[in-house]
Amino acid sequence: MPRGRTLVEESVGWDTVNWSRALTFWEHHSRLGPSGLKALEVGAGGDHGNLSLWLAAKGFSVVCSGIEEPKEALRRSHADQGLGRAVRYERLDVLDMPSGARFDVVAFKSVLGAFGMNGGDALALQRMAVLNMWRVLRDGGELWFAEGARGSRVHEALRGRFGWGRSGWRYVSLGELGDLMSPFDDVDCTTLGVLGLLGRSEPQRRALGALDRTLVERVVPESSRYIVAGVARKRPGPCPGAGPSVAVHDRQSA
Repeated sequence: MPRGRTLVEESVGWDTVNWSRALTFWEHHSRLGPSGLKALEVGAGGDHGNLSLWLAAKGFSVVCSGIEEPKEALRRSHADQGLGRAVRYERLDVLDMPSGARFDVVAFKSVLGAFGMNGGDALALQRMAVLNMWRVLRDGGELWFAEGARGSRVHEALRGRFGWGRSGWRYVSLGELGDLMSPFDDVDCTTLGVLGLLGRSEPQRRALGALDRTLVERVVPESSRYIVAGVARKRPGPCPGAGPSVAVHDRQSA
């Protein structure tokens, strides 16, 4: 783990002040027991520990999965924390998941937006990915998600010119969350972040994220923030047809 980075920062990787608050929200709103649970991280990649590092530190037995083989730096991040034995690695396409309910938790960060980058019906692919994650959860299991939200018009414009929006990344709106999470029974969610993504370096993003948390989010509406995070629950029985009950919590609870 790079010197000076906390375990949470190494798990989140970027814009850590705002995105790490999703982890706190998951813990506050989970209804699962404290130990002996199995977790799957979907979409792990890059050179940092990803959510698998944080999950393993919390006592989960973790499958760290991505569409490509994990980089050596990712494996080393787990090993350096003495957590390598709690994590195993699989190549896994979330659009082609193996059948069978195996996990108590499925977790992801910044995965759904990528389905807008290769053409086709991005919303349909996002729905399929969520349904596949629902399928591998045990009854009573939970989906822990943190995804880039559409945010304000300013966020849309900046991302379209300088960020992943240039490549077609499809950001999720708060209003369509019930549709995307339709396989689940109920969802607790929140939105986070206003200025943090404007930082050009991680120290700048940390400073702006602290300002978001303490001041800016008090006056900016939920729909104008650029992260949506939540916990979606799978109840026993068939996939519900009516869609979930979605409770949006004020950012003070995150």
